[in-house]
Amino acid sequence: MTAEIREILGQIATVQDMVIAFEDEGRCRRVLEAVVWPSGRICPGCGYRRSTMITGRDKGKTARPGLYQCSNGACRLQFTATTRTPLHSTKLPLRVWLTGLWYILQSDKGVSSMRLAEAIGVSQPTAWRMGHALRLMVGLDRQLEGVVEFDEFYFGGKPRRDAGPPKAGRGQKGRPKTLKTPALCVVERPLTKAIGAVAGGAGASVVANLSESEAERVLTHAVDPSAHLMSDEWRAFVEAGDAFAAHETVHHSSGEYARGQVHANSAEGIQ
Repeated sequence: MTAEIREILGQIATVQDMVIAFEDEGRCRRVLEAVVWPSGRICPGCGYRRSTMITGRDKGKTARPGLYQCSNGACRLQFTATTRTPLHSTKLPLRVWLTGLWYILQSDKGVSSMRLAEAIGVSQPTAWRMGHALRLMVGLDRQLEGVVEFDEFYFGGKPRRDAGPPKAGRGQKGRPKTLKTPALCVVERPLTKAIGAVAGGAGASVVANLSESEAERVLTHAVDPSAHLMSDEWRAFVEAGDAFAAHETVHHSSGEYARGQVHANSAEGIQ
């Protein structure tokens, strides 16, 4: 983290300090980059540690500020600090996200979506989604261990119908197409179900697709190799699960959603 970022964060002690610190979108972007990449930029697609900045509109060019391109010739992904994070494709200014994060971190007992909405000037449903995204973003500070459930979910836009003609011979005019973004989540089961026991950790990551490479990327970052993995029978999950001490699956295609302690119901409910 640069000296500039340390100075900015160190100056925030009151609400007024926070408003001043986050009033500039460029400064907010630098703060977010320091949070997401504390040890330097990393490509979210392949993990490569070298990338180049693409000149943005603040320099008179067409690309948006904060856009980078991976230097790995096999990847070349263009990304920002929000790419494949819970803030992926956000339409809200970064100052709104950082202000919400500040309020959440300042509250020892948590902050309700109603209170967060009033504080940052958004609707209650938006504040509710922001709260979930921010907690997922800052909550996973260690690799999950023990029994860990793994599943996919989608978020974002509602399904819409394709106004174009159906493909020849298909007879599927108006077939629904989703605009939602795929994500993979991991949920650590608590060691005990006793009342008041500490809950297990959880995390989520936006992915390009549900391929084996994306599943491996998320699991390698979030889950310890000694973990006992639980998932459904999706082929990419089965292949990625070979890297862990144990991996058991339930077979949704056969109508099986739980087999004793073998299930991924907690992960399925995280969305």
